[in-house]
Amino acid sequence: MRTSLRVAIILVIFSGHALAAKGGKKAAPKKPVETMDAGDPAAQELSEKKAAAPKPETEEEQREQEVRVDAAEVAKTRARDKVGVFGNVLVGFGKAPIPDPTAQDTTGKTTSFTFMAGGHYDVSPAFTLGVRIPWTVGSQTQRDGLSTTVSALGTPELMGEYRVGLSPFSRLPIFFGLGIPLAQGNYDTVKSLRQTYLNDVADAASGYRDPELFGPKRLPIIIGVGIDYDRKAINLHAATKFVAGVKVGGTIPDPVTTAGTYKLKSVSFRNVTSAGVAYQFLDKPKLYGALDSWLAYSAINPDEFESNRGASSPTRFQVVFEPRVGARFGKISPSIGYIFPIGGRLADSSISGLELHCDVAF
Repeated sequence: MRTSLRVAIILVIFSGHALAAKGGKKAAPKKPVETMDAGDPAAQELSEKKAAAPKPETEEEQREQEVRVDAAEVAKTRARDKVGVFGNVLVGFGKAPIPDPTAQDTTGKTTSFTFMAGGHYDVSPAFTLGVRIPWTVGSQTQRDGLSTTVSALGTPELMGEYRVGLSPFSRLPIFFGLGIPLAQGNYDTVKSLRQTYLNDVADAASGYRDPELFGPKRLPIIIGVGIDYDRKAINLHAATKFVAGVKVGGTIPDPVTTAGTYKLKSVSFRNVTSAGVAYQFLDKPKLYGALDSWLAYSAINPDEFESNRGASSPTRFQVVFEPRVGARFGKISPSIGYIFPIGGRLADSSISGLELHCDVAF
């Protein structure tokens, strides 16, 4: 019996140890597999960023990425309208300079309205053809003090433009034009002289910007080049053009005076160099502000006065500014600007112009 009791006590002790060992294994928590960053949150976050960061790009990949960004910006830029027409009204106030012995003479005080219509058609993405036709009507004070309403057709102009791409955002436009010599006016009759003076007023009110449109008895030939930069909300542009007006008729009845001689030049010549900036400050509706300026140099006027008394010639330079505001509503783009000269003969004669413009695209 003693032997049996000893065996039972041994079995109980052995079983207790076995159960305790088995229960301890179930309660032991499972430890995660440790790494070099384990236990440090800052090191773990840095490790995750390193894993997510792409490998450094090569120069070729960087260039491809820049091209993709440029292409995305170009896609956001409004595409050029293939066909467009426009209407323009220029309201002129003041007097226009005319050649005389003292270089101070002007036309009578005039309020003029120059209506111009035209349009363009893109033959290809790089080449455009266009046309514009001016016509002016005005109330003009004559030398006898009477006011007379006069109208005069200007010179219709045929234009062409070829654009060379310099970058996704810049272009080099090369433009040329040829006028049809239909502008009314001459120097031999009172009626024709009034029409000549009215076209002089229209030319002066536009700030001498477009001499090809207002020269009676002249065949204008135009050639020029410019540069345009258009990216996001800003547009920068500059251009220079040369206008030669070939005489096709006209006479001065009494060219010789005691002070000198009036002459109609066989070729007139004017250079106009312009620069401007436009900024779109609202997207909906699309509103923008702009400032244009230009320098006109009249190297040879259509009619010149040569003094025999040694009188100095008037300045041939003219600086002009035009601030503008405009908008775009779908296919219609109206704008309004005010043309005013800085110094020169136009400022001396106190002439300026209010310009209303509207483009319609198709």
